[in-house]
Amino acid sequence: MSSQLRMVPVIRDVARPFIEKYHSHHHSPRQAIMWAGVEFEGELVCVGCLERPKARFTAVDQRVGEITRVASDGSQKNAASKCIAGLARAAVALGYTRLVSYTLLGEAGTSYRAAGWWVTAVVPPRESWAATGRHRAPATQPGSKVRWEFGPEAQPEDLEATRVMQESVGRIDIPEKKETLPLFTGRLQHVDEGRR
Repeated sequence: MSSQLRMVPVIRDVARPFIEKYHSHHHSPRQAIMWAGVEFEGELVCVGCLERPKARFTAVDQRVGEITRVASDGSQKNAASKCIAGLARAAVALGYTRLVSYTLLGEAGTSYRAAGWWVTAVVPPRESWAATGRHRAPATQPGSKVRWEFGPEAQPEDLEATRVMQESVGRIDIPEKKETLPLFTGRLQHVDEGRR
């Protein structure tokens, strides 16, 4: 067997517990348009997912997708960037023309840069997704975010946002998620036993 990283399809019931275990500051989403993984020597080492965009300004166009989670077990360098690039290629092949994703201000975004993405904005903090007539729980990570984009209709790189992002790396604390969702408490032990 080749000792190279390779993209693999992943079903939701495998992806969600993996993301819950390895994503440092967000829980696993319930649904996605597409789940994909990266294997090394037959073992799943990274999982990512593509969803409909969360931000209202991007959600109106059906050709816009958002990579909302990429979680790596940390065992293989470049697994996250391979996962991001693979999801992006698959999405573009399906007709998506603009892909977005967000990192927390303070994160380097190295995997996105390596996958060919660019910074288009620094988005100010948001304490909640609630709006008039629409109650929502408080934001899990309410701090500023960096928006990354990719695709033929992606926004151009914002050099000022890129500068702000680069100057913030390592200077802003990134809180970890506080707990594991109860749904996964008993299932996480199986993630290491047989991830496929």
